[in-house]
Parts: sequence; C-alpha cells; structure tokens
Amino acid sequence: MADRISPVRKTPSEILTDLMEGHAEALSSGAEKGKKYLLKFSERNTSLPNAVKFFLYDLLAEDAYQSGDLDTCRLALAGASDYLPVARAELPQRFSEYGPAMRLHERGIAMALDDGELEKALALCDEAIALGFGKIYMSKRASIERML
Repeated sequence: MADRISPVRKTPSEILTDLMEGHAEALSSGAEKGKKYLLKFSERNTSLPNAVKFFLYDLLAEDAYQSGDLDTCRLALAGASDYLPVARAELPQRFSEYGPAMRLHERGIAMALDDGELEKALALCDEAIALGFGKIYMSKRASIERML
C-alpha cells in the first residue's frame, strides 16, 4: 500500500502573506488589476480563514473604490466590517501592523456621507477611535456632527 502525501496546509498568517504579496504585485499595474487579483484569490481559496477575509475585503474596498466600482466597494466594506473582530483576535500582530494602511473606516465614512447616512458615518468614526486611530477620526467625527 502506497503512503499518501498529505496536502500542504498553510497557517492563516502564511495565507495572508501570500495574499499581500500577490496583491502588491497586481496593484503595481493599477487598482483594477488589484481588484481582479483579490476576486480571483477569493474564488480560488474557497475556505479562507475568516481572519484573512478581513484583509482581503479591506484591500478590495480600496481597489474597487479607486477603479470606480462602488457596488463592489460597498460589499467589500460590509465584509471587512464583519471580519474585523476575527482578524483582531486571531492575527493580532498582523492586524496591528496593518492598522495604518486600513481603509475600512476612511472609505466607509466617505461612502456613508455620499449616501446621506450620517449616523453610520459617526458609528464608523467611533469604531476607528476605539481601535486607537483617535486624532484623525475625532476631527472627522466633529466635522460630521456639524452637518447634523
């Protein structure tokens, strides 16, 4: 009887590294290429760890926004928001390192304001402040409150 070769199993951190490296390479050809890469990565990897999904959706939100695909941007923002707690809990070091590049709150606030959803924009400001991105989002919050 022949020995079976076990499939290679990557950790969530290794999968995230693959995602980030591939995305950076694709993004060098523009946001549309970055978006396509992320969508294909998601299709190829049907059982992505939930923590990795946050990063994928956050990157996708920005690429979709930059390429003018606002529907995909909205869907990606919702996905990133859903998986943010999991990413913080399961990949805390990677989440912390990624924090300054995170687009969820900035794009989410802009989209909410465009849609006239001031309360949603305020909630995103509060979430960003709770995550430690204080000064920028405190001033955004004050600006939105003046609109009310």
